[in-house]
Amino acid sequence: MKYSPLSRQASFLGSLTVSLLLLSCSSVDTTHIESDEPTGEAAKGAAQSAIMNTLENDAVAAGKALFQQNCVVCHGSNGKLGANGAHDLTKSNLTTTGRVYIVTNGLGKMPAFKNTLTEEEIEQVVAYSLTLR
Repeated sequence: MKYSPLSRQASFLGSLTVSLLLLSCSSVDTTHIESDEPTGEAAKGAAQSAIMNTLENDAVAAGKALFQQNCVVCHGSNGKLGANGAHDLTKSNLTTTGRVYIVTNGLGKMPAFKNTLTEEEIEQVVAYSLTLR
């Protein structure tokens, strides 16, 4: 498996997520602390949601950079260019799974990226492509 700065960053973020989740499961007694902040399950849910939003935003940002490097020539920066028969990504009804398959294996004139990008990078490009709708 090939490692890039983006995959190391994603690995770090994954480790950070696990650490934060473990911390949120600690058995600290907060029943005697007065605060306006949510406690218990609501606080855990909010923290987990914030972490997931950050990770998703980081994946989309990484995907945008990869899209700019590998996809803009045919799809354009907005996904609508259509050069070399590329599909308009803003009108695509493909699911995440379908997009991952096509980016991985190619289709028609579109080359396969399975030997160019890691699985994680392909998922990042797909996450970004879904924002072009």
